[in-house]
Amino acid sequence: MKKIQLNSPEFNRVLKNLQFENLSLTPTLQKKVLEIVNSGEQISPTIIKEALKNGKV
Repeated sequence: MKKIQLNSPEFNRVLKNLQFENLSLTPTLQKKVLEIVNSGEQISPTIIKEALKNGKV
């Protein structure tokens, strides 16, 4: 799988979609999100909730 980077079109699309929902990510959160996405782990609601609870995101 291709690694997503902060300046990649895919990540910019995600940020744009978040803006449509009146949401945004701080630069620190953006980097942590990329770490999780690029880890190869399947993203699920549980993974997101755990990451938020444990301060990973």
